[in-house]
Amino acid sequence: MYNTKYCKVEYLPSRKAILCSWKSFCKGNDYRDVFRYATKLIDNFKPTIWITDARNGFKSNEQDSKWLLEEFVPKVIDSSIKKVVFIVDKKSPAYSEILEQKKALSRYFNVEVI
Repeated sequence: MYNTKYCKVEYLPSRKAILCSWKSFCKGNDYRDVFRYATKLIDNFKPTIWITDARNGFKSNEQDSKWLLEEFVPKVIDSSIKKVVFIVDKKSPAYSEILEQKKALSRYFNVEVI
């Protein structure tokens, strides 16, 4: 498990899922290390579901959003992940960004926003 003041990432064996629970705003390596750790979990456990709990989410800065789409997402496309789930409040500052991510990710995954 990866657990910082910004995010907690864990593998849920009963659901064959990665759960990424955001706690507070971060950027740069504090943001990217979350996804780097998750990549290791994907390689080791072959989960089929990625769950992002963004109820405490935030709007990412432009550099991190670009990194996510250019560096992380291509790795996940070729992985065991088939479904992506976002848990977010419609009033969250992250909501519009998550809708954009849903649009982009739906080309490769079954995506739900709940």
